Amino acid sequence: MPQVSFATNNRQFHVELNERVKQYFKDNNMSQRGNFSLYFKAFFMFAVVLSIYYVLVFVQPESLLLTFTLLAIFGTFSAFIGFNVMHDSCHGAFSNNSNVNEVFGYSMNFLGAESRFWKVKHNVLHHTYTNVDGVDDDIFKPPFLRMSPNQPYNRMHKYQSWYMLLLYGVSVLFWVLWMDSQKYFTDKVHTTNLPKKKLADHLSFWITKIFYIGFYIVTPIVVLGFSKFIIGFLFYNFVMGVVMSVVFQLAHVVVGAEYADAQETGVLAIEEDWAIFQMKTTYDFCPDNKFLTWSLGGLNFQVEHHLFPKVSHVHYPQIRKIVREVAAKYNVKHNEFNSFGEAMRSHFKMMHQLGYKPVAA
Repeated sequence: MPQVSFATNNRQFHVELNERVKQYFKDNNMSQRGNFSLYFKAFFMFAVVLSIYYVLVFVQPESLLLTFTLLAIFGTFSAFIGFNVMHDSCHGAFSNNSNVNEVFGYSMNFLGAESRFWKVKHNVLHHTYTNVDGVDDDIFKPPFLRMSPNQPYNRMHKYQSWYMLLLYGVSVLFWVLWMDSQKYFTDKVHTTNLPKKKLADHLSFWITKIFYIGFYIVTPIVVLGFSKFIIGFLFYNFVMGVVMSVVFQLAHVVVGAEYADAQETGVLAIEEDWAIFQMKTTYDFCPDNKFLTWSLGGLNFQVEHHLFPKVSHVHYPQIRKIVREVAAKYNVKHNEFNSFGEAMRSHFKMMHQLGYKPVAA
């Protein structure tokens, strides 16, 4: 793994921001973790997913339109479980009880992926080294996608803004069926070594994959037959992949977000404080849209999430007010898009720009 360091001589913004947020929770006598509304939402989302699974597999609607509508909802709400339950839990923000966080973190395993790998990939590499090539695995998608100006270029990238949604659609399947296995057998996430596996880690990986095959593949094939299964399986996974990928990319791979490169020399000294670097590499979007905030688990407040990953997303709208105040005081720009359409256009534009060969190359 490349060695990346941040400056320590301009931390005033970071220090005051931490103090203000800490004081906010103290003044309001509340926990920074989840609350009843989050727990009810988690129950509701699991209920929707399990109910639709039962209807699709065992009831089998006669209407083709209804079937595909339910498949789309199934894929969307599966992504919502990832955003709202898994994400907070794996960050330790779902509950004050670490055991509860651990249990609900396995909601990722319910979806077919290994939470242990994701905690390293996301919590450590992405959150610490956001948009740093050579470390941040979230922007490393060779050879088909070029998601940073520092990455190698090839001719197919010219068309990536046209075909990227197709790749987003297969991303969950690729993750569950290939990338997890690659991490398991190589003990690496991108350029970073994973901690040595314990017996529990082996059991978690294999039980997760066996459950996934049994629940999502074998049972539907036995009940529905292969042709109905494969159509439904590919469709709902496509929906889930697009929803998950788009939501995460709108925060970082957009016009205006900054990048850094730790690939060439393997050593990178970033000449600013970590919190300021997070502000420069991250965007909020649709902060006033209550439905998106509810359904996306606050991932439209990515600035606040990156600054305070152990704070549950239910608090982000209030935290955002503090972040904007302190940022204005220190003349630090708070990046955001007012609408989902604006964020999407910026992502497409950025991917289009990255699809052309650099002038210096």
